[in-house]
Amino acid sequence: MKQIARIFALCMVLAWIIPQFAQAQVTVTGTVSDTNRLVLPYATVTNLTTGKHSITDQGGFYKINASKGDLLSVTFVGYVSDTVAVTQASGTQVINIRMTVTSKFLKGVDISSKFSPYQLDSIARREQYGYILDNPNKPLAGGNTPQGAGIVFSPITRFSKKERQKRQFKENYEKMEEDKYIDSRFTPALVSRVTGLTGDSLQHFMRDNYPSYETMRQLENNNLLYWITDKYKAWLKK
Repeated sequence: MKQIARIFALCMVLAWIIPQFAQAQVTVTGTVSDTNRLVLPYATVTNLTTGKHSITDQGGFYKINASKGDLLSVTFVGYVSDTVAVTQASGTQVINIRMTVTSKFLKGVDISSKFSPYQLDSIARREQYGYILDNPNKPLAGGNTPQGAGIVFSPITRFSKKERQKRQFKENYEKMEEDKYIDSRFTPALVSRVTGLTGDSLQHFMRDNYPSYETMRQLENNNLLYWITDKYKAWLKK
């Protein structure tokens, strides 16, 4: 009976303490954009006190838990990092962050002689998001794991929202890297030089003939010029 009484007393104490800690938390939300009001998806917001991270979504929106006095660090490749302080003790605090483009981003002569601008950007992005990309996926229920694999599902893993968000981020990251590679080679300057198009006509042509990632990986620079020329001739006939 004494043991039961002690357990009951401990539960009562925890029931009182836990809400006190919960009340000390504040949910910080907001958007991350640059000085031109362009939203920045995949910017990293880090609570320097807890080490927890949040990634902005496609609209530049983020949400992260913090306590009063915590410092939030905001980073995005190609922009000057920023740090803001949490001033509220509870509830929700909105902190919108404007970031400034670095004046000399990846322009060093020694470095750029070894890597292309795309490669330098890609390396910087990989370093920034490595803590997510290197985090292995955990098994999820719902048909993703073959029967008989011998994997034991825990309730946390089975219904983990964070795990699904992590997987989605990895998919988005891979697609973003592919688009960045395409844009690094299929540039307005190159297409305009080959076709002579400018302005809206150039934009329409590039939109109608946007290449796939596989195509760009297969084409060497000289062959890319021929590819653009062929696409341009076919486009004119339309």
